[in-house]
Amino acid sequence: MTKNRRQFLQYMVTGTAGSVAIGWLFPAASQSENVDLEKLCSSFPYNSQCENYLPGVRAADIEGKPIEVSEFLADAKAGIPVLVKGLPKVAYLVINEGPKIAEYGINPVCTHLGCTVEWKAERSRFECPCHGSQFDSQGQVTKGPAKRSLPLVTVVVKQNQIRLVERKPATDPREKIKN
Repeated sequence: MTKNRRQFLQYMVTGTAGSVAIGWLFPAASQSENVDLEKLCSSFPYNSQCENYLPGVRAADIEGKPIEVSEFLADAKAGIPVLVKGLPKVAYLVINEGPKIAEYGINPVCTHLGCTVEWKAERSRFECPCHGSQFDSQGQVTKGPAKRSLPLVTVVVKQNQIRLVERKPATDPREKIKN
């Protein structure tokens, strides 16, 4: 019995010393240091760590003036995309009933050959001036030659600001429309 107890104590002391040595040689950075706030808050803008953090780039009107959500929604109409600046190129905000700004925006680069599509209000669709592709108000292809829908960007509405994140939303809201 004494031998078993002695072996057990040796294992415990050796294991503890080894754990302390490994912890000292390879210190783990604190969890908050490892978190990339831009990535975290772009994907999960309402996470408690992101309370005061604003991801992405602030949306501005065509003249370059930053958009205040309260003023913007007073004039917005559901179903009519609104062109804004903020990313390297422009993007269209999608306005839902309420009016409310959708959590995604439409990148107006045609998926056929990369031309910039334009919103045609009189026909309620996006049209490519280069080769005639047409897209509905959600950016889905209605007429080719384009075969893929317009790309999406993430939109975060927080602290009376509209922020554009050059990343597609976690889920494509157009998938719900198809089903």
